[in-house]
Amino acid sequence: MLNNFIFFLFLKLIFSEPLCQEGEKNCLKCNYLTKLCAKCEKEVYAPDEKGGCLVGSKKCILGKNYCNECSVQGNKCEKCVEGYFPDENGGCSYTPYCDISERGECLKCLENYILIGESPYHSGNMIICKSLNSEDFKNCEEIDNERGVCSKCAENYYLNSVDFRCTKTQNCSESIFEVCTKCDKGFYFNKKENKCIKKDKNFIYCKETLDGVNCATCDDDCYMALDGKCSPVNFCSKVNEDNKCENCIQNYFLLSNYGNSLCTITDHCASGDPDTGLCLMCEENYYIDYKDGKCKLNNEDNEFKYCKKANGDCTECIFGYYIGEDFKCSTTHNCAESNLGKCIICSDKYHLGLDDICSNVEHCIYSNRYEECIECEDDFYYNIRDKLCTVAEGNFTDCKISNNDGNVCDECKLDFYLNQSDHNCYSNQDFGEFYKCERTDSNGQFCVKCIDKYYFAPENLRCSSINGCEKANEDDTKCLECNIYYALDLNTGKCEDNDKIEDEEKKYYYRCNRTNIEGKACEICMDGFTLDENGLCVDYENCKEKNDDGTCKICGNNEETYYFYCANNIFGCVETYDHFCLECNNILELNKCTKCMDGYALNEENVCVKNN
Repeated sequence: MLNNFIFFLFLKLIFSEPLCQEGEKNCLKCNYLTKLCAKCEKEVYAPDEKGGCLVGSKKCILGKNYCNECSVQGNKCEKCVEGYFPDENGGCSYTPYCDISERGECLKCLENYILIGESPYHSGNMIICKSLNSEDFKNCEEIDNERGVCSKCAENYYLNSVDFRCTKTQNCSESIFEVCTKCDKGFYFNKKENKCIKKDKNFIYCKETLDGVNCATCDDDCYMALDGKCSPVNFCSKVNEDNKCENCIQNYFLLSNYGNSLCTITDHCASGDPDTGLCLMCEENYYIDYKDGKCKLNNEDNEFKYCKKANGDCTECIFGYYIGEDFKCSTTHNCAESNLGKCIICSDKYHLGLDDICSNVEHCIYSNRYEECIECEDDFYYNIRDKLCTVAEGNFTDCKISNNDGNVCDECKLDFYLNQSDHNCYSNQDFGEFYKCERTDSNGQFCVKCIDKYYFAPENLRCSSINGCEKANEDDTKCLECNIYYALDLNTGKCEDNDKIEDEEKKYYYRCNRTNIEGKACEICMDGFTLDENGLCVDYENCKEKNDDGTCKICGNNEETYYFYCANNIFGCVETYDHFCLECNNILELNKCTKCMDGYALNEENVCVKNN
């Protein structure tokens, strides 16, 4: 607001004629920035808006500038509207200790006061008149007028980093009447010497010492152990050289799962309340019994097997288990009675399947966690529309699950595939075009989905047991052609991943299309790669500079296509995601960087980052 006013005056200065002239209109001195009078004659009280000075009763006008009551002489406002204060110039301002205001906004404070406003250091950007004699400016040499804080202290005083006050104590962040009450982070207060001292291993969690030898007050969230040292652990009796708790007081235990980090009232506790010592969660294979707060074994053959929380009876089970009507944990919902985690009897209107899960579908043997049947008993199929296991007959004889409308089959039983042209199930056991098929295309002409652990060979249009195979032989014992992401090993007839190396002895699979008949070297490489004398596929195409021995020294990068390469002493150039990488010679992790470009260094994740 104040900045806008100054800007307005600046424009006024540029585009308007001078108003104030010294010696005229009772004005002794003009302000050539505002073009108003800066100092009026003695008997005249205040500048007016025309470059002169107000005289007598004309100075205070009821209703103007928020004034409710003028003085008897009519020179000053004695009572302003609620929320405003009379200023020294006869007007009203919403800022106490104001000298000159306009329309309620303070433009100048009284002597020994500083005007502060429109600053993030003051809540709500309030404009206030702050006393230069306040504690905030004691022993201050220079003031930041914009923020209203001290910016430089007098000699032998130090500026706090938090409250911007001056204190005699260096590295102090808060003080009261020149006495330090809080040191900067990494320092503790030595009351004997009245100074903040950098922490060492003996005072790492200390806030204040009285004698410089023993800590008197610990940092926030830290506690005094019985041996007189500070620790972030409550109920600690002894602290080791690393300032970690070594022993707890009597009847308390150190957490064993997470190192020396907490003392609790129970052994085998994994998480506890640092203030009360109560255990909140037990270690794996233990449950917490809130009757006594103890952690007890939950893997014994009793009613608390798989229990997580108890209060006499089990009230909560570990993940994947559910409370039954008998207050025991079972692998299924709606269980009435269980034994060692397996459901024996289901609740009313529920049926126990072969998977020990309770389902509300009769004749169901396997259900999912949502109580939906996924497989019915023999001679039944699951009708999704009716959510019932229905007698399998007619077109549903070999069906496992119907479609959503319940009128045709959508999934066949084991050893059968679905022909999507007539929605009937046929055997997939005979070797041929529908061998190990799960479903055909909509016309029933070829297989589009294979059963688990079988892969579709596009050129054969049938299922193969060889992953990545494009074309297999007639009896599916060997692959004749792999897709581009695999190398065909002519010795084994298998398709091997050619994008990475999991075994150094089989590095010839990298970027290879087909090996030799012995399967010991590559015979044909992928496009863009050259077969070298060792039977390996090497990328020389992207190499920009070579070493004396012929290996690549620097690879080129194509930033338009975002392909980046690093030099590898075996394969020439290797594609990487790190475009600041220069070398990557790890044989089992080809794109893992080992050397960065100038100005960059490897971090802990082997990524090149810019040097500080």
